[in-house]
Amino acid sequence: MNDINQPKAWYKQFWPWFLIALPMTAVIGSMITINIAFTDADGLVKDDYYKEGLAMNMDIARKQNAENLGVTATTRFNLEQGNISVTLNDASVGNLDKLLISLIHPTRSDNDMNIMLQKTGERQYQGKIEQKVNPGNWWVRISPENDSWYIEGRLYLPKKNQLELK
Repeated sequence: MNDINQPKAWYKQFWPWFLIALPMTAVIGSMITINIAFTDADGLVKDDYYKEGLAMNMDIARKQNAENLGVTATTRFNLEQGNISVTLNDASVGNLDKLLISLIHPTRSDNDMNIMLQKTGERQYQGKIEQKVNPGNWWVRISPENDSWYIEGRLYLPKKNQLELK
């Protein structure tokens, strides 16, 4: 005889599963968080922060050297063709055959790239971007091969494609 008032088995009721689901979501969320922590390194923290701090004095001197020389540049990016062109002003930087341009992502160091620019004319330099440039803010730094000075600025790619560096 089937008794209507006989309770259902616990696994056929809503509330036990609801109460099990709450802590289970916390366990799954913590597993995902642990996975992210181990697989995605924090690009903002440097292991050699002390050396980086000591090197800042050298950076300041190189930046000051560019200011003393009066170096400025106009940089143009053509991301569709993968070209970069730089025009230096007539500062007394000497006869440079090559320039190094660094595209530095503020938070993702694995996206950073260094591109060597070849001289194509009087104060004109061009280079080729070999990898995809992700949209976002980028620090653009230009320096000669001997790294005696550098100029830098910030650019939002791909919305802007020209930058005046001073």
